[in-house]
Amino acid sequence: MTATPFRSIFPRRLRYWSFHCSLNALPSFAIALFILQLWKNPAAIAAMLAAIATFILLYATLTSLRGPLSDDSHVLSRSLRLGAKIRAIISGVSLSMIFVPPLMMFTPDFWCGFLSVSALDAASRSFGTGRFSLTPSSSTPAGFISVYATTLLEGLILSFILLMISFFAVIFIQTRARLAFQNAARIPEPTETQVTSPPFPESRLATCGKTVHSPAPVRCGAPPHFISHVLENQKSRHHRPR
Repeated sequence: MTATPFRSIFPRRLRYWSFHCSLNALPSFAIALFILQLWKNPAAIAAMLAAIATFILLYATLTSLRGPLSDDSHVLSRSLRLGAKIRAIISGVSLSMIFVPPLMMFTPDFWCGFLSVSALDAASRSFGTGRFSLTPSSSTPAGFISVYATTLLEGLILSFILLMISFFAVIFIQTRARLAFQNAARIPEPTETQVTSPPFPESRLATCGKTVHSPAPVRCGAPPHFISHVLENQKSRHHRPR
């Protein structure tokens, strides 16, 4: 891997992850604004935007530093890019489902958001800070820190799931490609073939380190008595008086 200066690669990575992180956050952003009615809470909107910006800077920095994530040929880098593409497709499909309550239950953003809220609620109760909730019926409006933490945790859960799926997908694709290459490069087993020699006296039969002239085609792997017969004929021809 050749080292690439951070300042030359970071702007390109920043543009790439700004597009993908913004696109990937749209389903969760829409659920928070319209289903949870957080559009009435400016602090919640600012917290979600800050969390998205955090992910953009985090991914752009990690993929710009020298290491496996900045090497386009490394399996981790390929898995991360594949995960971003899969997530972009899922986000496009989820956007058409979140406004239909029965279909919203099948979106990963709904369940990852539910899991992050449940985890933070359990942590809040264990530390004795009270109940944690982002629902519209909650008596206490969601603050900046709570929404920011929920958005970060949800993004981490989604990123981890997609990275694992993409990692095993890349491993599977590489394994299949390696097996296909090995099968294509495998040398076929040698078979008994007919070797046709030129007309006598130019034809030659090589056997046991000796070269003799043969007037007829000779099959590879001929029986020993046949080879001895050819050698005897050749010797008698050489010793015949002239």
